[in-house]
Amino acid sequence: MKRGRAATGIEGLDGLIEGGLQEQKAYLVCGEPGTGKTTLCLQFLLKGLGQGEPGVYVTIDEKPSHLIEDAQAMGWDLAAYLDRKELIILDASPYFTNVRLGKEHELDVRQIVTDLGKHVKSLGARRLVIDPIAPLIFKEESHAGIMEYIRSLIFSIEDNLGCTTLLTSHMLSGSERMSRFGVEEFIVSGIVLLRIVRAQNRYIRTLFVRKMRGTAVDLIEYSFDIIRTRGIVLRQAV
Repeated sequence: MKRGRAATGIEGLDGLIEGGLQEQKAYLVCGEPGTGKTTLCLQFLLKGLGQGEPGVYVTIDEKPSHLIEDAQAMGWDLAAYLDRKELIILDASPYFTNVRLGKEHELDVRQIVTDLGKHVKSLGARRLVIDPIAPLIFKEESHAGIMEYIRSLIFSIEDNLGCTTLLTSHMLSGSERMSRFGVEEFIVSGIVLLRIVRAQNRYIRTLFVRKMRGTAVDLIEYSFDIIRTRGIVLRQAV
């Protein structure tokens, strides 16, 4: 069965990926600090909200109030969506307290997805952001064990939540590694790589669709600007 497409809201991107992301699949947005990962995720949710598609934003490294303030700085007012319960911003940091204190050894995939599912169902959410994905992975096992855990987590999200999902991943400056464990990128349905590169005497931000299953894409890196009220706007091939 051919899947529908979820428009990303990123000016210039949807035309490069056959109209958007395949619905109900999970995608990795990776990049160094300051490359625009959170901005891209907010645009993705706002595009859906504008089309009547509720969304859930799970923030792990940032307080919800800070995320709302960041959105306001971009000219995006999330208050109305929050008030109408079309958008939920979940602070997931308390979720990991027992693990960090040593009371539990790991997070349970089924419990994570069940808890997320309750919020998704109550909202009728169609779009989901988890920013970032790495803290959901506490496994101290072999590479094969970690890979199986990540596979179970991502596949459970895709199979049970019915959302088109963005998962962010932090890259260390100067690193080519796109995820913390080096396996997330093999499981997801697509990868959008954001970078900051030097171009002559200045630095520019770039976007590269590294992977997109079921979609014909050109392997071209595009420069982009982040513009108030518009967010990420693709410019030209680098």
